[in-house]
Amino acid sequence: MNRRTFIALSASTPFLLHVDIHAREISPAIWHTIEAVQDVLFPQTTTMPSAKAFNALSYLMKNIDNEHFDKDDVELITKGAFFFKRDFPQFFTQNLKAKHQTLQKASEDDYFEYWLSRVMYYGFEAMLGDPIYGGNTNEIGWKSTLHVSGEPRPTQKYGEKS
Repeated sequence: MNRRTFIALSASTPFLLHVDIHAREISPAIWHTIEAVQDVLFPQTTTMPSAKAFNALSYLMKNIDNEHFDKDDVELITKGAFFFKRDFPQFFTQNLKAKHQTLQKASEDDYFEYWLSRVMYYGFEAMLGDPIYGGNTNEIGWKSTLHVSGEPRPTQKYGEKS
């Protein structure tokens, strides 16, 4: 995406802020794109779980509908996935090394660099947040980093009352 397109999208954003995007309204192709990128950004290693293992995509899908989730981030993540799929269609058929190179090339663009940073941010949140929010399955992220959770842990999502 060139700078002019980025500026045009940025300028149009205030007009779109009143539109709420819900997980069920986002196309499977967008979710597939996000998941494919998460798989490269968060691979399984000998000490760390993969994005699939800590449910990064599921975490995102479950939480974007919450009123406390940043709606600008929802828009960025979904539009960014659309533009990434459009601008880098080869990504989905590449080997892992080539996928890393594609992400590196994408990150040279200001828009995609910001998009990737948000995808990573929510990936880390899914890996290290309390499992009540849908990520960090079986506390796998905590176990991999030897984290001991604080007490008391939440019993309801987002401070909801029982």
